[in-house]
Amino acid sequence: MPKILLSLLTFLTFAAACPAAAQLELPGRTPIFTEPNHRSKLVGVTGQPLRVEEIGTRTTLVSIHPLARYHRFTEVRLPDGKTGFVDPKITLTERGTLHSGNAVEWWRYCLLPLFMAALGATAFSLWKKRDVEDRLRWLKLALIPVFLRQLLLLLLVNQAQNLITSPADEGGYYSNLTSFLAWDFSVPWHFTVGTSIFYLPFELLSGTRELIDIFIPVSWVEGFIISPCSLFLGFLIARKLTGSVKIAFGAMLTWAVLPFIYHHLPEFEPRYFSSFFAEPSWAFTYRHYINLIACGFSAMSDTPSTMLMLLVMVLLLYRRATWHNVALAAFLYAFGCMFRINNIIFAPALAVMLWCYRPEYLNTPRRFLRNGLVGLAAFLIGFMPQFLVNWHFFASPLRFSYTNYAHGAHTYIHWMFVELTSAFYGTTNQVIWIPALLSLFFMRDRKLRITLTWWAVPIILFFFGYSHGTDDPIRFILTSYPAFFIAIAACGIWKNVERRDLPFLLLIALGWYLTIPNPTTANYSFYLEQPLHLIMRNCDFVWFDIGGFLCIVTGVAVLTWRNRQTGVFLALVNLLYLLGNAYILALMLVAALLRAIFDTAVMLTPGLRRQAPLPPGNDGTPPAPPSRPLHAER
Repeated sequence: MPKILLSLLTFLTFAAACPAAAQLELPGRTPIFTEPNHRSKLVGVTGQPLRVEEIGTRTTLVSIHPLARYHRFTEVRLPDGKTGFVDPKITLTERGTLHSGNAVEWWRYCLLPLFMAALGATAFSLWKKRDVEDRLRWLKLALIPVFLRQLLLLLLVNQAQNLITSPADEGGYYSNLTSFLAWDFSVPWHFTVGTSIFYLPFELLSGTRELIDIFIPVSWVEGFIISPCSLFLGFLIARKLTGSVKIAFGAMLTWAVLPFIYHHLPEFEPRYFSSFFAEPSWAFTYRHYINLIACGFSAMSDTPSTMLMLLVMVLLLYRRATWHNVALAAFLYAFGCMFRINNIIFAPALAVMLWCYRPEYLNTPRRFLRNGLVGLAAFLIGFMPQFLVNWHFFASPLRFSYTNYAHGAHTYIHWMFVELTSAFYGTTNQVIWIPALLSLFFMRDRKLRITLTWWAVPIILFFFGYSHGTDDPIRFILTSYPAFFIAIAACGIWKNVERRDLPFLLLIALGWYLTIPNPTTANYSFYLEQPLHLIMRNCDFVWFDIGGFLCIVTGVAVLTWRNRQTGVFLALVNLLYLLGNAYILALMLVAALLRAIFDTAVMLTPGLRRQAPLPPGNDGTPPAPPSRPLHAER
């Protein structure tokens, strides 16, 4: 099977690289434009099929934020010697309007059976060897969410045809790159350089100096390679932290599927936010934009930044505790910080992860000092391009364009943004945050709880106060999602669930689908002046809300009767879901972080006094299970 997949991939790569024919046959009623734009003047319209000479191609973008449609125009030479631009997918109707045909490239259809075959073969292999020893079981479980995400995303983008996210910050990253290639540093750079470096190989292959010519390939690479790699890396991290491939599989499978079915609707004018379950959208809608962003199908910095942070964690958790690996991880961490400077917030999470799960990096003063100095040196070397840019444009290596207020910077942190941003983020992510935060409070494994909290919560609280935090409630905190999904899968509640309980869990899930949570109004006084608004329904009940509520109550009641702990957890989850108040979740985030700070201090104080971390079992957590070979994991 791998040989067949490799052969198909080789064929597709070769076919895509083949030059197009010099002749192009235009069907009847094809409009010919003076410019590569559907709104430009017409040179003429073909009355019957016409063969013309092809000169070149141009890609244009019709953008209405946050989405855009791209069109590929072909410059042709007409029989009378004139030139014009045609879009082979566009024809002129009898009424004089433009009609667009199928804009999906042929190779996108070829990817569909490839992903289906990969997913089917992996699932079949798992099922076939379900009762026998399989050393590659963990790898197959890791690949299932990867292939499923790729398949679902391909179905979505093929159905949407030529619809992509509209460029936003990408123009700034691309401007940095073209300025560097032209060796022109007369204009200050307004963005960090990591994404610009990432664009470099795409620009060298394109060479057109047009953003749109690399924008689409970068979106495909991020959506179908880098984002699925994050799923795979997240599986490895979850497997190492929890010792269970089942937990890792459940966490990443949820992350792979949820972006397609969970949506939100922001209304900034009345400061009113709601979220809901619904099918994916492939039309020119905000829902489709959220689908693409959550799956990483864009040319923005967040997807590669997330993958790099997860890769750093994997290196530190799996590689031998040598200074070489410390240097490699620190260098990659620095590169990740050049993608998004706020990644520096993950430093405490990485330190806690090492202390809890890889104490051999720090277990003697000599190792602690050596690895610390090596890591610092490697980080400074890796971050050197950004230091040089800062020094050249802003006269200081520590002054960034984001904080260079003397030259027009307008990004900063302030309390006044928390009211709006926390409501927006909390409502958008409540279906994840509610079970994840409760899982952190129910979780008995102190090391895991501390690690996941330091990983997920600080970055969210940072963007609560960020001046541009409301630009997007998903991509800014993309790195927090794997931690929350791991927390949900590893909280220990699911150990009590038996096969006979599954119908009632599905009944609760049906209730969530039918019932829209209470929307949040981004106004403190709305709740402080009338506290009943915290529990009162802010929108009208309809029949399916009542049906969904009955499904939830029935499922929770039966599961509580069968197992009290599971029932209490699910009751709290569903209560917070129905209340739908983002400010409650914001307070829970703060409480989770305060508890993590306290637990960290309790755990570290004896270890620092002894110059070494406490052995497993002496820090208030159960001792780790004995090591088992990979094939023994189930």
